[in-house]
Amino acid sequence: TTYEWKETPDVSTPGDKPSTVVVTYPDGSKEEVNITVHVDDDASKYEPKGNDIDTDLNVTPKAEDGITNKDDMPKETTYEW
Repeated sequence: TTYEWKETPDVSTPGDKPSTVVVTYPDGSKEEVNITVHVDDDASKYEPKGNDIDTDLNVTPKAEDGITNKDDMPKETTYEW
């Protein structure tokens, strides 16, 4: 059994996106299942707080050291200069 989008949902903007998954069975028969993809705007849920960083000459600190509330951010959050 395989699963694929009838049309790939647009996840570039937040909101509810009506979508259809096409289920194809081993015998070649197909079935369409209507679903809703809920797209959240994670950026509006979180507010990183800055922190001044002290460093030695010619030593670039880690970007994440400039954020004080990393524990409030999603696990997959990355930080970069």
